[in-house]
Amino acid sequence: MKFRIFTIISILIMVVIFVHSAMPAEMSSIESSVFERFVASILGVTPESVTFAVRKCAHFTEYLVLGLFMMLAAVNTRQQTKSAYITGLITWIIGTAYAVSDELHQLFVPGRSCELRDMCIDAAGIFCGVLIISGVMRVRYRRRKSL
Repeated sequence: MKFRIFTIISILIMVVIFVHSAMPAEMSSIESSVFERFVASILGVTPESVTFAVRKCAHFTEYLVLGLFMMLAAVNTRQQTKSAYITGLITWIIGTAYAVSDELHQLFVPGRSCELRDMCIDAAGIFCGVLIISGVMRVRYRRRKSL
């Protein structure tokens, strides 16, 4: 049951990412500007000075969340390998493949581009999500073992 729930959530996150990537550059900029103004007001700087950081943090964060839920699905499957490293690696590869396909998809969206830097940021987000769940699972395993 958990596997299905986490898989559905992962797919929903992928849909949200796809929809955002399908937005023309102008619409994407309008959406990002809300967060840029918010961050700029907190830091006391101009919105333009935080544009790059906000956009790249958004990439990282959405893929971090995807990595968390993909890894949760992976560790709750009946087909799970005995090695957490293999489970994490497979999850990271699938998530990174999705990130690459999403960047390639942007080649066909007006005003958008496909950037290797964004693929790397996305892959790092997936990787961190995998690491977080792996760490939590390791702590839970050690606690159960010590009882």
